[in-house]
Amino acid sequence: METAVPISSTPVWRPQVSGPDFGQRPNLDAPRRAFEEKLAPDVIAEVREALKRDWFIMERNEHRRQLENNWSPPDSLRLGSKMIRLDRSPHERGNSLPVVAKWRVPSFCNKATVFYWMQSATVNTGDADGLAILGGIWNAWADTLGRQPQFQLDDFFAVPVSVTKKNATAVPEILRAHQYICSQVRGTLEKKGASAERDPRYFGLHPLCEALIAVFDEYKFVGPSYIKQADGFRHYDNVAQHQSILLVRTGKEDRLSAPIRFDSLKDKALPLARNEDMGIIDIIRIPLQVGVRFVANLLLREEAAFPESVLGGPHISKELDHPFIKCEREAFAWGERQLARAQEQGKISLSSTAADVKEEVLLHKRLDENLEYYAPPPFKLGWV
Repeated sequence: METAVPISSTPVWRPQVSGPDFGQRPNLDAPRRAFEEKLAPDVIAEVREALKRDWFIMERNEHRRQLENNWSPPDSLRLGSKMIRLDRSPHERGNSLPVVAKWRVPSFCNKATVFYWMQSATVNTGDADGLAILGGIWNAWADTLGRQPQFQLDDFFAVPVSVTKKNATAVPEILRAHQYICSQVRGTLEKKGASAERDPRYFGLHPLCEALIAVFDEYKFVGPSYIKQADGFRHYDNVAQHQSILLVRTGKEDRLSAPIRFDSLKDKALPLARNEDMGIIDIIRIPLQVGVRFVANLLLREEAAFPESVLGGPHISKELDHPFIKCEREAFAWGERQLARAQEQGKISLSSTAADVKEEVLLHKRLDENLEYYAPPPFKLGWV
């Protein structure tokens, strides 16, 4: 069994808030506050900070597990595939309209585009059922933005949508379906309003997501990618660099700071390799990671043009209902429960040091030895 090794991790900006600074503290009864009578204030502060980091590690890993499921195609052999499927709903005029399941609508929030995964792009099961594709996207996305995806906002390069031959086989069909889906997503989010599962102040359909789509229509198996490199790992990029995507402008760019242009991609363009009539559709085929970086730079352009749209920025992220602050509160409350449980079990005494208490309450015991130990390669040990 391979063991994870430390890797560098781009820090995610987050307000460093603790205790009463982030608003209403959780109400704690006497048994859960008893540890404060036994531990010195500096010990409690150190342990609480470690517990907060422990919670964020746990939540980040859970977010990545969800991404694994969301990016595993429905026809893969991997259990737990939850990729959104393009479907059709009967219409009153007798024909059917493209839709996605209503409960999946929140998945489109805070994504820069939609990644339409066509049935023709069948992934070899040896590639971890598509996770190598996800890993290559993650690396290119984070490197270009200079930050890791923020699980609190569920932001990322794209939301993947599976497209079967029954529902679409041509790019113009996918483009039309995208228009219906965006309309469905907007309508659902607007209808729910304040009662929405996600606060519309912090979660919404990004203008880029309406203006540009990515289509993954072919997968190229790369055998040598499974050979370990000098560092002892297999690399996502070995697989990703051989894949390509189609980037397609939808024509809905009125909410962008400037039109999308593919001029900078012309020298990297690949043969379109499509038989259908594209008409006036502006489309280009480029290497997968080149496309990811292009979308990332478009996002940076829009953030620079509209700073108020940056949902993780300091102008908004200190609001008490912001996901960053809510996560801080949840982390604090979870830490207090861990301490209270240890107290009730008699594992905290007057002589307990910070190291003693952390040994009892932390889930990730090596937190103090090496903070990067719990930042393993994304999604699957043995891959980077």
